[in-house]
Amino acid sequence: MSHPRAYVVATEPVPGAAEQAFARFGPITVAEDDRLAARTHAEVLIVRTSSISANMLEEMPRLRVIARTGVGIDNIDLTAVSRRGIPLLHAPAAASRPIAEGTLALIFAATKRLPELGSLVREGRWRERYSYEVADLHGAVLGVVGLGRVGSEVAKLGRALGMNVVACDPRYGRCGPPPPAPATMMSLSELFACADVTTLHCPLTESTRGMINRELLAAGKRGTVLINASRGPLVDETALVAALNEGWLAAVGLDVFSFEPPKPDTVLLRHPRVVCTPHTVGLSRAWNAQVFNSLADDVECILGGEPPTNIANPEVLGAARGRARAAPQKDGARIGLR
Repeated sequence: MSHPRAYVVATEPVPGAAEQAFARFGPITVAEDDRLAARTHAEVLIVRTSSISANMLEEMPRLRVIARTGVGIDNIDLTAVSRRGIPLLHAPAAASRPIAEGTLALIFAATKRLPELGSLVREGRWRERYSYEVADLHGAVLGVVGLGRVGSEVAKLGRALGMNVVACDPRYGRCGPPPPAPATMMSLSELFACADVTTLHCPLTESTRGMINRELLAAGKRGTVLINASRGPLVDETALVAALNEGWLAAVGLDVFSFEPPKPDTVLLRHPRVVCTPHTVGLSRAWNAQVFNSLADDVECILGGEPPTNIANPEVLGAARGRARAAPQKDGARIGLR
């Protein structure tokens, strides 16, 4: 079977799994900020965490499809993409279990105080080990904010650990559809009043931006643990520092930040009870393979004039099919920027 050829550009470095999955179209050119010339010729754009604005789209007149390697699309100007008739593909199902497991790792690290205890060993402070208490998860209350694919997986893992799961989904409020995982539904303030560990799994929208604020944290249960492996701007990071200093929060686990990458001298990062990772908890070997294979299959559908499985703006499919039928197959000469 012959595959359509296309000039594929990635906005950031990609793993070997991406090279293998997209080999059917040709090699991938990595075009970060200093490679504008390569972006100009892009027909397929692989986007990881980079932001794609309307101005950047203007620099890519040949662009036919965008493949976003994740669930959220808030880093891409969807209105501008759809106005151009460009399909925006993503891979929501593939990331669920790896991110859920990564969230659980942050929960363990924060509740068991692993970074602090590790420092005792490295710094020769062994005798101080008895002054650190760690929390138990069995019997504790796990609050899950957002019951989409990832949140539901986290809820299931929490139940397997013997945790009592409560949940809030900002999309529906207190009384919404039955949760896909066993959980007691409640409001956000009710959840923060009873949860020992709270973990966030919401999309970033105008209604969820900054929803974890000083007032909510101050009124919540003292000594809880907060985990964010979703979107940084869901949380007021200044309020997190105050919550840690005041004892409203016992610890924080962060895989995402309001601005990425955060500055190394950020006050929050220097706090001893903050566990942090660089937006990578879901990037497992299996995740890479599943995501890039899923995206490559959908890109092939778009280039071949067929409907893809996962698309954020299905209303553009008619225009995309027309371009696919009109586009010549480029099995021969390639643009010489590789």
